[in-house]
Amino acid sequence: MFKLPKFTKIILLKYCTIIVIVTLFTGCTEYLSENYETRQTIDLPSSVNVMNENLANAKSRTGSDSLAPAIHTSTVSGSDKPIYFRYTTTPGIQKKLSCETKTRGTIITTDNFYDSYSLYTYLYPISDNWSTVATSTNPTTSDEQVLRARNWGTTTLWPGTGVKCAFFAYAPYHATGLSSFTASGWPTFHYTVPSSVTLQSDLLVTQNDVSTGLGDYGNIDVPGNFNEKDYITFDHACTAIRFAIGNQMAPCTIKKIEIKNVYSEGDYQYQTESWTNLSNQTSFNLTQDIIVKSTDSNRVLTDNSNVFMMIPQKVPNDAIISVTINDGEEHVLQAHIGQDNWLKGYTVTYYLSTAEVNTGYVLSISPASTTIPYTGGNDVITINSYKQTYYGSMATVPWTASYTYDDNGTTDTTTYTTTSSAVTAFTPSSTGSITGQNVNFTVAAGGQVIYKSSSDQNLHTKALREAADGSCDLADGKQTANCYVIHAPGHYSFPLVYGNALNGDKTYNTSSYGTPTFVDHQGVQIDNPYIYLTHGGANVPYDACIVWQDAPHLITPSSLKLSSDKHSIEFDVERDNICQGNSVIAVRDKSGNIMWSWHIWVTDYALTQTYEYANNPDVGGAVISKLMEKTLGYCDPDVRVGNQTREFHLTIKQTDVGSETGSINLLQSSSNQTYTYGANAPYYQWGRKDLMLPTNGISNTSKPYYDSPYIMTSLSSSNIKDGILHPNMYLSGFSSFELWNKGNNVTTINNNPVIKTIYDPCPTNYTLPRTAAFTGFTTTLAASYNFKLFGWYQGGVVDFNGSGWYWLSGPSSSGYSYCCAWQSGFNPTYGDNTFFGFQIMPVLE
Repeated sequence: MFKLPKFTKIILLKYCTIIVIVTLFTGCTEYLSENYETRQTIDLPSSVNVMNENLANAKSRTGSDSLAPAIHTSTVSGSDKPIYFRYTTTPGIQKKLSCETKTRGTIITTDNFYDSYSLYTYLYPISDNWSTVATSTNPTTSDEQVLRARNWGTTTLWPGTGVKCAFFAYAPYHATGLSSFTASGWPTFHYTVPSSVTLQSDLLVTQNDVSTGLGDYGNIDVPGNFNEKDYITFDHACTAIRFAIGNQMAPCTIKKIEIKNVYSEGDYQYQTESWTNLSNQTSFNLTQDIIVKSTDSNRVLTDNSNVFMMIPQKVPNDAIISVTINDGEEHVLQAHIGQDNWLKGYTVTYYLSTAEVNTGYVLSISPASTTIPYTGGNDVITINSYKQTYYGSMATVPWTASYTYDDNGTTDTTTYTTTSSAVTAFTPSSTGSITGQNVNFTVAAGGQVIYKSSSDQNLHTKALREAADGSCDLADGKQTANCYVIHAPGHYSFPLVYGNALNGDKTYNTSSYGTPTFVDHQGVQIDNPYIYLTHGGANVPYDACIVWQDAPHLITPSSLKLSSDKHSIEFDVERDNICQGNSVIAVRDKSGNIMWSWHIWVTDYALTQTYEYANNPDVGGAVISKLMEKTLGYCDPDVRVGNQTREFHLTIKQTDVGSETGSINLLQSSSNQTYTYGANAPYYQWGRKDLMLPTNGISNTSKPYYDSPYIMTSLSSSNIKDGILHPNMYLSGFSSFELWNKGNNVTTINNNPVIKTIYDPCPTNYTLPRTAAFTGFTTTLAASYNFKLFGWYQGGVVDFNGSGWYWLSGPSSSGYSYCCAWQSGFNPTYGDNTFFGFQIMPVLE
């Protein structure tokens, strides 16, 4: 006989009347009266306990040692190379400790007992014993649903001193597959295992436990005047079948696991606590993608909700297990399991491995979850570590533990044997456990969550990622600019030139600079289009950097660099990361000073379509302007998904010579977190070439930025050179009249042509609008021309207030410039302070 695993009991409690409660508080013990009116219902407290898996404290009915069928290994068919299938049996129903809400197919523990169970209550004279009257006794109460929601209260009354009670139950109430419950005498029922693994119950039945009196409740021969707290015993009726990766496994994806030709029906006998009349050989399957990594070893694959719960049996000779795997193409691996012994209340684990193991050592590692929230949390890992002799005796084997971890794809080779900044609770060693020891693995919160656009959720991202490679020199054949627009993944470059200072034919565009207004990062007047030639070649480029970008890795940080002659800047936009977004990149000198910066606008809009509109002819004469189809730097609404990961690699090593080593991977991921954006576009200070972070499009919150060593902040300065040195900072505003229109010296509303300057933030062929450009607009007309209500920026604070503000090219006075303001109505010539951050709507030159 094999020693059965430990069982515990469900508490049955009698609630007394107020008079009896008072008596009890005075220290006296009162039996229940024979008077019906004073007899109370048999109730259960809110705490429910189920059979414990700790074998060391198990209540043995046989007194025998812990034995299990011998471990054995067979060869799997279906592969050109050897694959091994190892059979082990462990006392107790192995589980993963979890607080999840239980469903069919979930292993039941004290912490997640079913919401209800079915109870049968038998009453018989105090002079009799259940063993002698069972065959002639019918239940007083049958199939009573006892509910957690009702504090486990029953309708059955304590019968009093002249009567004994017997209680038999099963859970869950009306379990799928359970039928033909015979309640006369010793109960029996018929059970058919559901074909779906997720519908298979961890079927619980009462364990026969004869009461020895008022101090020991049991469930048989219970005194009718019982007045003590105690438990009614429940046990697991089935065998848990689970699967694991053994010592080594070639990487693949397991697509399906099938158990074929095993008994699926039988009758459960409460008297013998065993199954009889096994019949109907059937197949069961679990269809689920399970990723197997080459680093996995002794890792349990099936979890709480997909363990096969089968009828205990000596498996028929023609039974097989079939595993469908995919390593680029599908293969079906099959192993014969005939005559394997599935014991009631035990767990059978089948290990699939490409490396044969001939020892009697058993190691299994089963985490409650293979993922941990990015905000941090605890994972409970169940570890079985023991050895088994040829004759079935079992002994624990000590183990030690260590781990490494990777952050966002960066591999760290440091091996930890204790806690660290990433792991705050860790068990480095243990004496081992036959039935499973639970250890904590607690991790700290990760860093900033990276929210990445998904082509599955965003049509604009999908269009960009499906676009043909767009690699090119962005200024080839075109006038240079401070903003370059990208529509596809690729490798890009452009020359180190101040804004639009170079024409498409490589001639100097001297009309864009050449006055004392237009200075470099040192405050010296620019005298050459090329950054490295102006000021007598004093500005020597050293490296390139990302100032900020509003989508993670929009420009691949590691790809950004200067060309070998340091006359150009180059970078990659990768297909996996491309989406609508904005990036600011810069060239620096050897001291780390930013010498110039550029805006990279990634969008799927072609920007070849323009909208023609006429100003009010009474204001400076009739002029037709051609409006760009989108606001400069515009991004559509998006729901981005967290993309930050940290992966832990945990290794458990048994300490005996020639014993087992196991490894599992635990992923800490932010993939279940999302960030919702509204339509947005960056802000600009009047006269500056550099954009500032937009709002997130739904609130007074700036859009998150990535890949930046710079902090978005403010600087008290009105010096244009400080604006060049610090493209990440808001300044105090500017007073020069010609920053966006070279040679301008007037503050009137006019339709004078705009001469684009090296400080103009617009892309090639576009410039800031004339100051009279929108005088023909009404509120309704403005809305139809894609003027968006993106709010504004002032003194380091975003005000996303349902208004829209767009800069024009000319000043309204010293320190103030014209904008079109859209609040309750549309004002096309509003004067405002140049330190405010507004949007820009470019027009064709």
